[in-house]
Amino acid sequence: MVKLYINLSIMIEKTIILQSGKCAWARCFACGWGRLVGPEPNIHRLKADIDREFSKIEKNEINRLKIFASGSFLDTKQFPRSIWSYLVRKCKEKNIQELVIESRPEFITEQSLQDFSGIELIVAIGLEVADNEILKKYNKGFAVEDYIRAANILKTAGCKLRTYLMVGLPFVKNQKISLKKSIVFARKYSQEIVLINTFPHSAAPLFDMWISGKWKPLDKKQFNGLVKQYKNCEKDFNNFMFVPRFPKEKRVLIKGASEKELLHPYYKVWQDYFCRFYEPKKEKNIALFIPCAFRKPYPSSKLHKAIFSVLRNLKIWPKLHPIVISSPGVIPYEFSNYYPFNSYDWPEWEETADIKKKYVSVTQKRIESYLLAHKNYKKFYCYLKPDSESCIALRKACKKLKIKLVECLRPETYEKIKSQKNPLSLEEALKDLAFLT
Repeated sequence: MVKLYINLSIMIEKTIILQSGKCAWARCFACGWGRLVGPEPNIHRLKADIDREFSKIEKNEINRLKIFASGSFLDTKQFPRSIWSYLVRKCKEKNIQELVIESRPEFITEQSLQDFSGIELIVAIGLEVADNEILKKYNKGFAVEDYIRAANILKTAGCKLRTYLMVGLPFVKNQKISLKKSIVFARKYSQEIVLINTFPHSAAPLFDMWISGKWKPLDKKQFNGLVKQYKNCEKDFNNFMFVPRFPKEKRVLIKGASEKELLHPYYKVWQDYFCRFYEPKKEKNIALFIPCAFRKPYPSSKLHKAIFSVLRNLKIWPKLHPIVISSPGVIPYEFSNYYPFNSYDWPEWEETADIKKKYVSVTQKRIESYLLAHKNYKKFYCYLKPDSESCIALRKACKKLKIKLVECLRPETYEKIKSQKNPLSLEEALKDLAFLT
């Protein structure tokens, strides 16, 4: 996998991701990369991987090469030492001046650095924060003093240090003060500093903190507000394609029609994600709210197959953004196959008058939060049962936000078919989708 970056200093970079073994520590509180287990370290396979990636690089095409490895490149148990010199030789063949690798401090020694002679080596260390108390809570596995020792070894060897600092870490009382302190400290030793927003990998304990409501990641506005003053630092708001992917061991069947299911913490995490991190495609500027379906995932249901058979033939289809309203909240349709949206069960026959009232109240707030967060929609439609709690909640939300909502299903149509099974999938009802313009 190769990514291409071009920065303002005409430095042309490529990143190669090499998979081999596992991080020697693999216990950092927020990190999921280190918990990944790659294939067993194998010299022949790694050389073949490197050859394949270098075959895509022309001589003199790039100035800098970054190696990401979900661990420490200088850990011989993860990357045999012969791979180091092989990589350096390949860089020289392509006239690549700078090589960036990542490592924990304990693997940075005078002996290991000798293998990188003849190329400008930059070693990246994830310090995260210049505070031993927080590092201990974060379970980093090393202290500030270990970072300093490694920095001095790099300096003596004529190598550069690239320091990663995390923004929005848990356990930090004052993010602004902590960040400033860490940057001032890191500048004493680093030629490069990268400020990375703290996101919770699903395999890491930090993900559980988010689920429990004890911590939340910073959104883009919050992150930029903290880092904008640091002009000489790289900023990385989203260093991986962040989506709340619940690992298998955390997945449960959310089944029932009570307040417990309606306010399930997994739903809260997803609604937080949709409002603060998710960005709808700009061209999808017509919102169409539709109901959920008994069968999951939604696209496999009779109802949704019927709805989309009509929608795909409309002229506005390229601009249309279907959004499901259901007990989990507001669900952009492209997330239909994500857990828990692909497997929950809200049996309507279990609903009481009180839970219906609660459903309307909670759903209204979720809709309002979503619409306030996303201003790209130009028109708003719905194809819902007029007397359903979802439709009532949507009406209330739009009225409060002074949004014009067009209900596609006409009252007279619904009156004729509402007693029939799955009325919204009937041809008579589907004809009303022609109101979408």
